[in-house]
Amino acid sequence: MTVTAVTTWEGTPTAITLVVAGSKAAIEIHESLGARNPRLMRDSNGELGVAHYAIDFDSHEAYGKFMDAMQAHEWWSQTMEAVAEAYPDLQMKGTTVFYDALQD
Repeated sequence: MTVTAVTTWEGTPTAITLVVAGSKAAIEIHESLGARNPRLMRDSNGELGVAHYAIDFDSHEAYGKFMDAMQAHEWWSQTMEAVAEAYPDLQMKGTTVFYDALQD
């Protein structure tokens, strides 16, 4: 069953450009920890202050293993420090984990 974790970011247009750069830089790290198909989704209607970073996993268990590995990685502490410094111009609103209910 494919599981997709989507982290929502809100911020000023300038701060969102940091999310774009950070997301590009995170691809290799996330993939090395088990994530697949990383992408940063933006609103086609021109909403400049929101971005959604999505990554896929083969199961909820695989997502859990990824989270354990990511939070133990030095990249995580550096990222959390940068997010705290960017507040209130940039806010990580949270992560929602979805599964495909149509997939067998």
